[in-house]
Amino acid sequence: MGNEFVLLAIAHAFAVASPGADFAVVIKNTLQSGHRAGLYTAIGIGLGILVHVGYTLLGLAVILAQSPGLINLVKYAGALYLAWLAWKSFQSRKSRSNDFAVSEPLSLTSLEAIKQGFVINVLNPKVTVFFVALFTAIVSYETPILIQSFYGLWIVIYTILWFAMVAWLFSRRVVLNWYREHGHYIDWSVGVILACIAIRLVIG
Repeated sequence: MGNEFVLLAIAHAFAVASPGADFAVVIKNTLQSGHRAGLYTAIGIGLGILVHVGYTLLGLAVILAQSPGLINLVKYAGALYLAWLAWKSFQSRKSRSNDFAVSEPLSLTSLEAIKQGFVINVLNPKVTVFFVALFTAIVSYETPILIQSFYGLWIVIYTILWFAMVAWLFSRRVVLNWYREHGHYIDWSVGVILACIAIRLVIG
């Protein structure tokens, strides 16, 4: 079981560090609304991971893997949500970036940030496929459910901590000062990334 945990932890660490929709939305919310918004987005992503862990432990992941229609439904819903976030990013203008200040109230509430992180993660079919492949390939069916639950809890906690660190990094003053002048370019770039991910979900 020790080997199972080590393999799971390593595989997940590499997966969560790779740039994707979760990474992009944490950066977007942190730069636009501050560290707190980025942190709550990270929590939302962790709650999304909890959903994937839950249905994986219940065996529903296998059903999802064998139901292309259901997977496609989730895929298209996720693509639409990503496209909407991309469109919002394209609305950014330099004047809005120049008006940004740390002391101002958050333009994104804590609940909204959690919801964005949660929806982005839950509606990402690649996360579903990842969990199906990860638990099927590494975790033995003989592993007690309590131990499997511990694996899942670790993945949730690690995910939140990782994206909380990303939010902290992109909330540093040097980054914020740069964002005041050039933030709209970042917003547009994130919008392009989100749009590309949405397109890839549809055609992939």
